[in-house]
Amino acid sequence: MEYMYVLTTYYDGELYNTHRIADFTDAAQLWALCKDHGNAKEYATYNLTDPTGKMYTKNFYADGRVTIK
Repeated sequence: MEYMYVLTTYYDGELYNTHRIADFTDAAQLWALCKDHGNAKEYATYNLTDPTGKMYTKNFYADGRVTIK
């Protein structure tokens, strides 16, 4: 199986998890689950990289702030 998408999770700047995903539907479903700071003390960063190398980023902070690029 060829993986086309990569979802990485960082808690407080440290790599927490990496998922390699074969298709867009599964990648979109996992991306939708990234909705809070999880187990991070200060902030969580979620990066989704598509097959072209474009990266999408969500940052969730413990104080409620959210940034999406």
